[in-house]
Amino acid sequence: MRSRVPIINWLLTITLIAIASMLMGQNAMADEMNEDLKLRKNLENRIQSIAKNRKLHQQMITEGRERTILCNTCHGDDGIAVQPLAPNLAGQNPAYIVDQFQRFGDGRRNDYLMSNLAKTFSFEDKIKIALYYADMEMKPSGGGNPSLLADGEKIYKQNCVKCHGDNGRGQEGYARLAGQRHDYVVKMLKEFRDRTGKRTNVWMSGVAIRLSDQDMDAVATYLANLK
Repeated sequence: MRSRVPIINWLLTITLIAIASMLMGQNAMADEMNEDLKLRKNLENRIQSIAKNRKLHQQMITEGRERTILCNTCHGDDGIAVQPLAPNLAGQNPAYIVDQFQRFGDGRRNDYLMSNLAKTFSFEDKIKIALYYADMEMKPSGGGNPSLLADGEKIYKQNCVKCHGDNGRGQEGYARLAGQRHDYVVKMLKEFRDRTGKRTNVWMSGVAIRLSDQDMDAVATYLANLK
């Protein structure tokens, strides 16, 4: 009878390799998240420092407005998007807006228009634009399937609260999702889940991969109607 030892050793080796790969993936996710947290914290500190100087804060908001002529085509004069798949920016966390500008500029996010536009703005310009939009009032966009609201709330509470907050307004440095457009939220979740290359974020991909299309529809409906 042939010995089973080689087969057992082979299976053990494969198992150990799989465990090692999983741990490496978790470490990579943790490293990326920690780096993001550090960068966003620095942005938050800078923005809070500006906010303490009322005159400077207002001046930067005014200068931000002057730099949003092209932005208004998609995101609207009042920060409420006028294009179907563009996000609302009114009331958005300013550190998050700057962070996304940086991602478009360095290739971690890909969009023909935004990637090119991000490269034309200086870092100071990005802060001014972010402060301008953050100063606007967010108005819930509504939409989606009302029958999915309860399911959407449940999915949100289970998966999103840690970063985006109980009220959907975002922890420091994270996106405000309350009031965001339904179709945009679905689009972003699918990009994270399907790893299209348009957005790179191992943490969000790890969350989105667990969601079905109906789950995404539900949570997007909940957020679109959240004040």
